[in-house]
Amino acid sequence: MPAETGGRGRRRLAATPLLFRLLAGAGLALLLALAITGLAIDRAFVGAAEDAMRERLESVVYLILSTVEVDATGRPHSPESLAEPRLNRPGSTLHGGARTPFGSWSSPSLVGVVDPPQAPLLGRNETIFSGLQEGGAWHIFALGLGWEQVDGRIIELTIWAAEDPNRLKMQLSGFRADLGRWLGLAAALIIAVQGVLLWLVLRPMRRVASEIREVEAGRRERLGGVYPPELRPLTDNLNTLLDSERDNARRHREALADLAHALKTPLAVVRARLESSAAAVPELFESLDDMDQMIRRQLERVARSTRRALPPAVPIVPVARRLAGSLQRLHVADGLSIDVQGDETLAVRIDERDLWELCGNLMDNAAKYGRGRIKVAVRGGPPGCGGDGVLLDIED
Repeated sequence: MPAETGGRGRRRLAATPLLFRLLAGAGLALLLALAITGLAIDRAFVGAAEDAMRERLESVVYLILSTVEVDATGRPHSPESLAEPRLNRPGSTLHGGARTPFGSWSSPSLVGVVDPPQAPLLGRNETIFSGLQEGGAWHIFALGLGWEQVDGRIIELTIWAAEDPNRLKMQLSGFRADLGRWLGLAAALIIAVQGVLLWLVLRPMRRVASEIREVEAGRRERLGGVYPPELRPLTDNLNTLLDSERDNARRHREALADLAHALKTPLAVVRARLESSAAAVPELFESLDDMDQMIRRQLERVARSTRRALPPAVPIVPVARRLAGSLQRLHVADGLSIDVQGDETLAVRIDERDLWELCGNLMDNAAKYGRGRIKVAVRGGPPGCGGDGVLLDIED
């Protein structure tokens, strides 16, 4: 069962048009390339956005450092408003502060914030940064340094700045939406261009198929035109095959004609002499008749050998109607009735004389041994190796 399923799948794949398969393969490769490109651009943009945020928060830290002071008790404070307006405005997305082992200070923007950002107390020259990769509730940059008091003591001081990550997330979301739209548009344009190019590339193959159909229909003897180098071996071999078929038919026709004509003249002489002789034996006449009939059959084969190996399609209904008229006139005394029904366009690829002989034998037998009424139906049948099939149904 799995083998049968695999065989059916391979047959379906083999029956898929080349243009569709090429477009599907190129489309998948293009989508994979665009997906990798989009991922690389997204990662680069995220990295650049994080670097920009780190630099922005670092500048805020140094801005706070320029205004913060530490009193004699070691508690930090800022005696004046900060140069960054968002640090002074409650409810903004940017916050900052400073802390020592003895206390802490935060910007006015933290007023009303339920879950404020927190930065640990750092050592001198130590920094931390929490960005998108950490996935925290805040993006924080903190810098640790030493603050020298008037009495010469060095106090550990940490200054930090934090920003709401939703701002960067909204920026990333907008960028990704624009990136997706542009990549989708690029994919559609590239696939459309690929489709046109593939259609042009496969055009010579369609021309070969069209000319082969013309050869089958008898409208041309061989393939013509100029083809690309990749298809030239195929067209040359097909033309060689067609030429060889015609040469073989011609040689067979000539050999049979020579044989038939070579025998026909001596037999005619023998027959004439036997007829003039009173002692002619009837058995000799019978043998001569058999030989003459054989020669006639050979001559008929010669005539048939001139027919094309790929004859044109012949409509069936007109042939059947002409035969019906002839049979009705022949059997007029018997009251023979023949009804021919079917599509006038249904045709078979057969020599016309063979079609006449086939239909004539069947309809003549029906007229001889039937009941006086014959119905001939011509309709489409299951497809065969050469195209759509045709059913010829004769009822008596």
